[in-house]
Amino acid sequence: MLAGAAAVDITPPLPIDLLGFVRRERAARSVWQPLEARALVLDAPAARIAIIAADLVGLTTPAADAIRARVAAAIDCPPENVLLNSSHSHAAPWPGAPIKLGGEFDGWTDLERRYWETLPDRFASAAVQALDAARPAQVSGGVGRVHGLAVNRRERTADGRTILGWNPDGFIDEDVPVLRIDAAGGLPSRPEPIATVVSFGCHPVVVGPDVHKVSPDYLGPLRRWLDRARGGVSIVLQGAAGNVLPLEAFQEDPDAAIPFGERLALEAIHAVADADPRAMTIDRLDWGSVTPIALYRRRLAPNQPEPALDVRRTLVALPLLSAPSREELESELAQRRAGLEAKRAAGATRAVTNPIAYHIAWLERMLDELRAGRPLATALTGEIWAARVGQCAIVGTPGEVFSEIGHAVRTASPAPVTLFAGYCQGVLGYIATPEEYPFGGYEPAVSHRGYGHPAPFSPEVAGIIRTAALALLAELFPEGGPAGR
Repeated sequence: MLAGAAAVDITPPLPIDLLGFVRRERAARSVWQPLEARALVLDAPAARIAIIAADLVGLTTPAADAIRARVAAAIDCPPENVLLNSSHSHAAPWPGAPIKLGGEFDGWTDLERRYWETLPDRFASAAVQALDAARPAQVSGGVGRVHGLAVNRRERTADGRTILGWNPDGFIDEDVPVLRIDAAGGLPSRPEPIATVVSFGCHPVVVGPDVHKVSPDYLGPLRRWLDRARGGVSIVLQGAAGNVLPLEAFQEDPDAAIPFGERLALEAIHAVADADPRAMTIDRLDWGSVTPIALYRRRLAPNQPEPALDVRRTLVALPLLSAPSREELESELAQRRAGLEAKRAAGATRAVTNPIAYHIAWLERMLDELRAGRPLATALTGEIWAARVGQCAIVGTPGEVFSEIGHAVRTASPAPVTLFAGYCQGVLGYIATPEEYPFGGYEPAVSHRGYGHPAPFSPEVAGIIRTAALALLAELFPEGGPAGR
């Protein structure tokens, strides 16, 4: 297997609206840390695979398809072999988003649209550089665990609501699965790192909406620290972060993201520090003068393992709940418009009016569909993607998946180490566990509006994703294996 990695800058031109916080009222006119797209290309007789993680809120399916096609053409592989993962930083753009989530400018600006058009070439450039740097490689994996960085965010209030806050009794997956990819050969005591691939599920919102700077949030410090500490190129896949926040989120100092990222990087190093992927033998040497001494030296084994490399994907139908009627949509639209006019007349800032405009944009979009004679969707098509890399696995899913779902896939996987990534390819929206639907709240009841869908996903979608992912992993690991770590 050959492996190569590279990074390219994808920082947008300024000024530009950053998405993710609807209440954000100013565009970014400065940069805290640059946004990046980082690519890993793996090449073997059975497959050539590109994995690209980028600092974006997300990608629509059309945008993802265009990028995958451009990457595939640039490195000569099928588009289906390209995995795109968005970091979901809320201080980044969201190319092609169906509804603009806050910001200073009404609608998409020409600058924003021109930026979107540059992304396929930038992603392709990262993949081309990674392939050019490819060399014989070995891979291993490990799983660390980090406690106290993140928290389940679905807080229950005394009056029976579910809000975004702290739910310390709620589940979060604190595991940090890591792939270590080193060059084959070299000195036994000095491995040559090519890439470190990390997955962790937590919303990148250490920094809040009152900081108007382009930023990768904690992923930037994580990658920089990991690059320095281990060498090579670090690639971070955003995991099952749908219901997870940093323990201290929405801070007003951008540097607050640094300790979060560095702590996570430290755990990633710890997870694979002793997991040298190269096979070793031990030589015993007689040595000494007055007294005999036996010296032991590690040597590279003459027969190194050949890492397996393969990829699978499947398209699944993800059903939605029932959409509101036309009458319900029109009634709410009239109320929202009246409310917006009242707030504007009272001198409210965009921090107040943007959330109302968010609902109006969704209502108008749904009514436009109905007036055009197009029925509202009852299901969406999602892609589940999986790759085998040696004895490790990577799973990619198309949404803001709840932590429990990613954990269920990882622990039932036949691979000893499985990285689970949400926010892959076209990001379709929040995917909650069935148990959370009775509690309502943002994710299973409201969030679909930001994605331009007529209704939330059905509770059965969590099970559809879990079943599809495990079926792909079973194909990639026909020999089976112990589930979990």
